Amino acid sequence: MLPKSTLAQAVGYALNEYNAICDIFKRGDTALDNNYIERIQRYISLSRRNSMFFGSHEGARRGAILYSIAISCKLNGINLFEYISDVIEKTIEWQPNTPLEKYRDLLPDRWKKQ
Repeated sequence: MLPKSTLAQAVGYALNEYNAICDIFKRGDTALDNNYIERIQRYISLSRRNSMFFGSHEGARRGAILYSIAISCKLNGINLFEYISDVIEKTIEWQPNTPLEKYRDLLPDRWKKQ
């Protein structure tokens, strides 16, 4: 086998990543591919093009927050309209000094469990 051949590169890669490869088989929850992350990256790429029209840096910051919430809802299987409606309904009566933990309980991954 020649050192610079494709096979030699593949063997070198496998040897360098041997521990990680073994971990895949030790744990049942390890993904064999990164399709999950690739799907998230697709939404980020789409938002990059649309974010030129936010009008200001503050508008872009707020848009990024809302976009992040929308993606989190999608990844957690939550209907975005129901989520936003419920969060507004729950927080409309809250005082400005409401503890942050109450707000954390409204994040999409925690909200789904309620």
